[in-house]
Amino acid sequence: MNAHESLAVLQSAQEAMNEGRWAESAHFFGLAAQRQVDNAGAWHNLGLSLLALGKPAPALKALQRAYGLNPRLWQSRLLQGRAHKMLGQVQEADASFAAVMQADPTNGTARIARADLAMNVFGTPLQAAEWVKPLLGSPEHGDDAELTTLMASLYDRDESAQELNDRVIAFSRRVLRLEPLPRQPAQPKRNSGRQRVGLISPLFCVSPVYFLTIAAWQEEAKARDLVVFNRGHKADWATQAFKDLASEWHDVQEMDALRLAQTLQAADLDVLYDLGGWMDPVGLKALSVKPARHMFKWVGGQSITTGLDSFDGWIGDEAQSPTHLQNLYTEPLHNIPGGYAIYTPPDYMPPPQATRRLEPVVFANPAKLSRAFLRHLQTIKGKKVLVHQQYQHVQARDHVLAYLDASEVEFVVPRSHHEALQVLGQHAEMLDTFPYSSGLTAREATAMGVKVRAKVGTLFCERHCAPMDV
Repeated sequence: MNAHESLAVLQSAQEAMNEGRWAESAHFFGLAAQRQVDNAGAWHNLGLSLLALGKPAPALKALQRAYGLNPRLWQSRLLQGRAHKMLGQVQEADASFAAVMQADPTNGTARIARADLAMNVFGTPLQAAEWVKPLLGSPEHGDDAELTTLMASLYDRDESAQELNDRVIAFSRRVLRLEPLPRQPAQPKRNSGRQRVGLISPLFCVSPVYFLTIAAWQEEAKARDLVVFNRGHKADWATQAFKDLASEWHDVQEMDALRLAQTLQAADLDVLYDLGGWMDPVGLKALSVKPARHMFKWVGGQSITTGLDSFDGWIGDEAQSPTHLQNLYTEPLHNIPGGYAIYTPPDYMPPPQATRRLEPVVFANPAKLSRAFLRHLQTIKGKKVLVHQQYQHVQARDHVLAYLDASEVEFVVPRSHHEALQVLGQHAEMLDTFPYSSGLTAREATAMGVKVRAKVGTLFCERHCAPMDV
């Protein structure tokens, strides 16, 4: 390959990357890296393209090659962290982000990435807020930093529910808005006559979205076409269950808000259910233009109002979202008599146990163990059993041990959801976290005859146990 041909390959690669055609950009940057083995930029962009394609293992090798060729290319070190995270190597990911921060403490991208790990993997939301604190108000990273702070406050805060709610709405109105889309031309009449029902979420997997909504979609699919827009990378048996019901399946993980909104609008949806909420702020921004005729917010990141005015309703029930709290929601409350969701247990649900352990169990994401809840645990004598996969990480354990002596705590790290349910079912009583309460977990506990002791708050995520006999 001569110099002219090499330049043409790089130009094709760059154009493909700029337009989000990741398979093409990976192909062309791969060609360029093979012919110009010392070209750090080609290796870096190859890694970036492979990450976008959901191929973290080869991406990591390319990024390590780029960084080895040019140690000043901090972006490659940062992307190594993202590749490690996708591979489940979270300590290595944290080390990558920490190395970038050590070289440049002002690096906002590394701080945001490290804060994401702190809150969503290590279960330390207050640490996440500390990582991003220097970024608040910055032109480039201020919005991400503020969003991190708001989400951390759902788990642990000193302000009132109303004050946090007001801040969330203000953020949504300032940040999560797109310019209106041009009107679509009238669509031809459908031959089938069936309504098109859209579902959008990053959680089409073993998650509350499956266990609390699949029964509804199984009924809907009998009379309507389900059009699924998948924003997540995880795939398991629950993903297949959604795929089996879908008339159409669209992987839209890498789309930005504008392109996502355009894609949703072009799908000609009669109704769209958002099952991602604050788990997918980019998705919420796309929904700000109401790309479907009707839109509803339901399970999935349904912790607090979206702050959007485009939804036709927030699906809840009178216990979780009582009408007297309508002022907390920008969405009209649509409360379902008898409960807003139907729990579908997995096939591997353990039966109720005849004999049970008397030590109370806490089965919750460690992020939900707020300072107030941990102080509450201090008042309970004897051992407490804490169950979650994230307790494999020293950061999650240290968060607890800052309040409780090691002799008072038994950490259980289940290898699967099935194993977690087996452990939960061995106990007579589960202590629910606060202010952020258990949703799916409390339903699982009661289904196995485990008594749930809960404290009901004000926000939606604080009232998951309100409809239950706890």
